[in-house]
Amino acid sequence: MATPITASAGACPAQWTRTGLAIVALCFAINMADGIDVTILSFIAPRIQADWAIGADTMGLLFGAGLVGMAIGGMGIAPLADRLGRRRIILAALGLMSAGMVASGFAGSVPMLYGLRVVVGMGIGTVLAAMAALAAESAPAAQRNLAVGIVQAGYPFAAVFTALLTAHLLPLWGWHNLLLMAGGLTVVLFPAALLILPRAGAARTADGPAREPAGRIGDLLSPAFRARTLTLWAAVFCGLMVLYFIVSWITKLSIAAGLSETDGIYAGALYNFGAFVGTAGMSMLAVRVPLGRLVPGMLVSAGVAMLVFGSLAMPVAATLALAFLIGVTLQGGYNGVWPLAASVYPARMRATGVGWAIGLGRAGAVIGPMMGGWLMAAKAPLPLLFAAYCLPLLACAAAAFAVDRMSRRVAE
Repeated sequence: MATPITASAGACPAQWTRTGLAIVALCFAINMADGIDVTILSFIAPRIQADWAIGADTMGLLFGAGLVGMAIGGMGIAPLADRLGRRRIILAALGLMSAGMVASGFAGSVPMLYGLRVVVGMGIGTVLAAMAALAAESAPAAQRNLAVGIVQAGYPFAAVFTALLTAHLLPLWGWHNLLLMAGGLTVVLFPAALLILPRAGAARTADGPAREPAGRIGDLLSPAFRARTLTLWAAVFCGLMVLYFIVSWITKLSIAAGLSETDGIYAGALYNFGAFVGTAGMSMLAVRVPLGRLVPGMLVSAGVAMLVFGSLAMPVAATLALAFLIGVTLQGGYNGVWPLAASVYPARMRATGVGWAIGLGRAGAVIGPMMGGWLMAAKAPLPLLFAAYCLPLLACAAAAFAVDRMSRRVAE
């Protein structure tokens, strides 16, 4: 069985409740909004580059802007959820996401779009940490890994439809209007969150008052948690470095592999459909298979698929199929890190712990797309490009295995 998540007494229900199911469904929908807000930039990137006459290196900086914001949100805002309650912080994060995305539709320059993407990222980084904690606390003990994993599946599920709609609407509407539409979808979630999210005061979990004081940042590096925290940070850093390289550049990489612009967008859609399938499959398997085996196995398989994608000339159908397989193994495997992250900390410090993992890990997410942009600008061959990213992928697999082992020893 998967490692159980440690929580303070009374923090989780004994069985599924209507409220718990509604909360997990809401978190899934919010993560769908995250998927739209993040991945739409990768699908419209070639058009932005053409309209503004910017190179891959500048586009890499724009990809990194949202990730800088995620670091700020995860480290600076998300820990407040352990003190002020999940509800307040998730609502504030939705407000940041909505305002940033709507305003992005009016951006007229690279600096303006960069700043707005930072704002969007702040909301996403905050809500990711708070949702992981809230989903874990709303599910029965035996289903916590499943609940956290299902929430993570909302991101690639939305990205599939974002890619398909972008391929159809981009030539008709232009990228500014697509950003406005994405912002509008995020706004719609706000009243649903007001209705569903539980009202909780300071230092409360989803189900009642915490029995211990809310976690502090220093607690993450206390002797009881130091090794698990540092190893978790390594897993998130290395995993996001590879994940955001692929997510940000999948359309461009597919075009470089021989596809047309439209087929490149479809490759992005298939990648994200694979990511949804892989994340949902990982979530169901996590109930029976230890994440310490499941996550590394999927990530190693992703490395093999990436090397094949970058090294072999293939027909269009085979290239699209391989993009799907990379999504299944890479994002499905990496999303297993978040149930692991939720298992590392007790409820009183879960949002703080996951938030700091998200924040520090975003350094890898910033480096990944930027390094990819530099390598492509330097005309690096595709086999070398993909091989370079297999090294941090293996490091993520090893760190995930170690986190699971350490959490199991503590549980015993």
